[in-house]
Order: sequence, then structure tokens, then C-alpha cells
Amino acid sequence: MEPEDRSQPLPWWALLLAAVAWFALWYLTPGLLSDGVGHLFTDELAVSVLIETVLAAVLAVVLVLTHRRYNRVLFARSWSLWLYVLPAVLAIALPFHYELILPVFLYMVWKTVSVFWQDYLTFGLLQSYLGERLPVWGVIVASAVIFWIGHALFIPDRFAPTNWLPSLAILALGFALASLRVWLKSLHLILALHLSFYFAFA
Repeated sequence: MEPEDRSQPLPWWALLLAAVAWFALWYLTPGLLSDGVGHLFTDELAVSVLIETVLAAVLAVVLVLTHRRYNRVLFARSWSLWLYVLPAVLAIALPFHYELILPVFLYMVWKTVSVFWQDYLTFGLLQSYLGERLPVWGVIVASAVIFWIGHALFIPDRFAPTNWLPSLAILALGFALASLRVWLKSLHLILALHLSFYFAFA
């Protein structure tokens, strides 16, 4: 996918380990589960979401600091940096149409961390690991399928194969985002569009 300084590709067991690690970390996505990590400490929704958001933010910082070689590509300067203006504008407008239960500021922090966590894990790190061993088409297929399985496994009431339309929609979204990542190399467009969706339709 992108130039790497490895002389040898990752072994197959390392790709399997990366996929297993992805599922373990995906479980920690803030607000993903109705009985997630936050609910181990409190039944209060806002506090639970805050706990999960802080945990994901801390882990995201650790991942960013330990994957600097990948970050040079994932966050490279490009024209797509301008797209962050869109979620910024939508964030300013959000309080004027916000109708959800959680405080609006908590919602914005939660979704910002959650979007970065999801996209960095899947279309950033996982896709980078896969790209060291698989051809481009294999990277796209594997990333999309793992993304789909994660939704189907952890949110079965919405995305299990029996709910065929939402399930296919998530699979199609996975293919689209994985393809964008291959095409643009960086995550800027994916992050900006994903966050804009949550700020526009809250």
C-alpha cells in the first residue's frame, strides 16, 4: 500500500494477531455496547460514556505514540486537511439542533474520540498491517470484512446477517472506506466525513 522500510514482510501469524487485537480493541469503542466497560463502574449513562471515552482516548494516544512509522503516512499533509473545516462548522451548529439525552459537549467529545478510535484502528493500523503482506485488493477485502464482522458480532441487533439491509450497508461502507484509504493513503478524508455525519445528524 505504501513504502515501508521493512526488508521482510510480516509473517502470517502476525497478521492473525493484528486481527485478534483489532477485535479486542474494537470491543472498547466508546458507546458501542449497552453493557460496555463503563457500565462496570456505573449505571449512569453519561458517566459510563465518559469513562469509555477517556479509556479509548488514553489507549489511542498509546497506539499513536507506538506506531509513528505508520502515522507518517496516515496523517501526512495533503489537500484533504481542509476537510476538517466541515466537522468544525457542524460542531458550531450542533447545539442549535441537538436533541439527544447526553449533554451536547459530552456528545461532541465522545463522537470525536470514537470516530478517531474506529477509523485509526481499522483503516489506519489494521489496514497498514495487512498492507505489509497482502496485495491491495486483499487489504480492501480483509479490512471491509473484519469491519463488518465487528459490527455484526458486537451489535447483532442492528447488523447481524439476519438484518440483511443494515448488514450489507455496513459491509459496503467498509469497502468504500478501505478503498478511500488505499487511494488517498491518509485518514483525513475518512475522519472528516465520519465525524461530520455524527455532528450533522445528532
